Amino acid sequence: MLQTTRRPDVDLLIKEFEQAGGYLGRQWRAELADKARFTRWDGQHYSGRKKRELLGDACLPWDNAADTRQPLVDTIVKDLTSVLCTAGARAQVKALPSAAINEAKAAQVTKLVNHFRQQRRRELGRERELFANYLLSYGLAVWQVGWERTVTYERTTITLTQIADEFPNGPMLISLVLDPTQEEVAVDAAQALLKTLSRTQARRVVISLRNEAKAEVPTPYVTYHGPSWTARKVNEDIFFPPATTDLQRARCIFVRDFLTETEIRENVLTDGWDAEWAEAAIKTRGQVMTWDSPGLLIHEGDTYVNAARADTKDDLVEVVWAYVRTVDKDDVPEVCCTIICPNAPRNSQGKEIYAKHGPCGYEHGKYPFVEGQQERVSRRLIDSRGVPEISATWQDEIKTQCDMLEDRCTLEVNPTLLVPPTKFGQKYRIGPGIKVEKQLGAQRGLEYLQPPSGNPQLAFEVINMVLRRTAEYWGLPHGEVPPAKWQARLQQAVENFLAAEEEVCTQTLQLAQQYLTDEELARIGGGLPGFPTTAADIAGEYDFQLVFDARDLDMEYTFKKLDAISKLVVPNDRGGTIDYAKLTALALAGIDASLAQTVLQDQSGAAAKVFEQVNKDVAFMALGNEPQYPQNDPTAAMKQQFMQVIVQGNPKYQQALATDERFRELMDNYAKSLKQSEMQLGQNVVTGRTGVKPVGS
Repeated sequence: MLQTTRRPDVDLLIKEFEQAGGYLGRQWRAELADKARFTRWDGQHYSGRKKRELLGDACLPWDNAADTRQPLVDTIVKDLTSVLCTAGARAQVKALPSAAINEAKAAQVTKLVNHFRQQRRRELGRERELFANYLLSYGLAVWQVGWERTVTYERTTITLTQIADEFPNGPMLISLVLDPTQEEVAVDAAQALLKTLSRTQARRVVISLRNEAKAEVPTPYVTYHGPSWTARKVNEDIFFPPATTDLQRARCIFVRDFLTETEIRENVLTDGWDAEWAEAAIKTRGQVMTWDSPGLLIHEGDTYVNAARADTKDDLVEVVWAYVRTVDKDDVPEVCCTIICPNAPRNSQGKEIYAKHGPCGYEHGKYPFVEGQQERVSRRLIDSRGVPEISATWQDEIKTQCDMLEDRCTLEVNPTLLVPPTKFGQKYRIGPGIKVEKQLGAQRGLEYLQPPSGNPQLAFEVINMVLRRTAEYWGLPHGEVPPAKWQARLQQAVENFLAAEEEVCTQTLQLAQQYLTDEELARIGGGLPGFPTTAADIAGEYDFQLVFDARDLDMEYTFKKLDAISKLVVPNDRGGTIDYAKLTALALAGIDASLAQTVLQDQSGAAAKVFEQVNKDVAFMALGNEPQYPQNDPTAAMKQQFMQVIVQGNPKYQQALATDERFRELMDNYAKSLKQSEMQLGQNVVTGRTGVKPVGS
């Protein structure tokens, strides 16, 4: 398995797949997690009431007592999922070059990756939400990063006349088409001429041309050519050995999917899957390899209404992509991929069959997967726990208290009624509205049983204690938890989540460099200045950084932070250490991330605009016109440098300064105005905003 060969060992791959998926410990933990998150338990009734017909003598304290669902775990997962998805969508993406000299190029690389993130924002948002749910529910989730080329076919009509006029050697092809004895040769010629046709399609075209002098030809065109991101659920969509500590070091990784017959036949035509394997695999529709109930994937349901769903996959075929890190004949490491059907490993002659086998094709040499862990408590990936495993008992605490409070309210509103006995041997059973026999005095009428004594306030205190503990542990806002504590927890969760997406961006860039042509890069750039238009433009080592401050979800905090920066930090920047372009970008992103992506330009583009403005101002003053003096201009220092460069580089300006008194006065005023802006930046100046008096006044 570790040596790339012409034919794979299918039996060995299936054995490895069975071992990777047979780790029942993780599967058992996932089942418990689903029960806790979706509030399922044995004997549950859809009404939220205990039923004696389901529970028997365990139906306590009475039939129809409270048995409510308290979705604490689900609430935690949903709250954190909202934060993580918002962080992923609003995070600032930045390419980090391996060398400082590539800083300008890194800004353009960031644009390229952001182009795909925006183009596929709906698909990415959907998969991001799935990834966050898997991560929080089961403690572990996996991104699959690939390159997708979607081809759509349209039917065009071709005639014998068009073949004769528009194609080379058209007359010869027509003669072959019209001769039934030369059909095989004509099919070969049609395939060579129309390279997108399969042999079956080419034969159909030849027969149609011979009989009707025209034929419909399926013509492919590319509808999407770019990266794809898929969230994978461990032990359902993706499998790997239990001892794995890093996916990039795993011996093998298996991805399982369920395809329709149409999808399999389409892949035979478009991706080169083996036709014999396809026919054998299609015959296994509905067969699923499981490690508990053979042939069935059982999902927990409502047992009372018999709503348990048996997902038999009747019309789908189980297909497995087996990724193995191997070495080729020259001992060069590579990732090899074999597509198999575990339910159809051999044909009728006993020969091993598979859909496709060979190197994965990704030049970055990595597995196309990125793992995310909710926590790191050991080296093994699967030891990470999810929210349900940690908080299930807290949910039970709240449920117990809520059920008892509801039962107490029921008894107080509709108490048990005491009545005279009518027969002996009556079993005592209390409950709302139930009649209990008791010897009553002759002068006494019917009585109600007194509700239970005690302090129900304790139940509310227990509930509040659990909620406080939950907020403190998971980093959720709570009035009794110090903000610094829950904010630190929440920020850690956000950074952990974004770390996986950073690697996703890195692999996306590497695939873009491999698959995009220079023409496609130029089309994506659309004429943007500095946008990479060749693969060489984006070559190099780049990592990605995604930055998001979870506290920025609170707009009041954001405005206070920006106000503190403008009042306390900016006025004290005597050394000019603040990069105001970056400060502006951060401020706008904190207020509205989508608006920031729309209106902000990279620093090199902004500098070019400032240079162009100064160049125009100097030319305007050379003509004797007075420019508009800037007020508290944050680019004042940059403009002063550009003004010196422009004047020193133009001998005519230098001569005018020596001979033209008005030009010299205008330039002096302009320079003083910029100096004043630099000094007054960040201060609330009432008078003297420009620092000069107009020359013409």
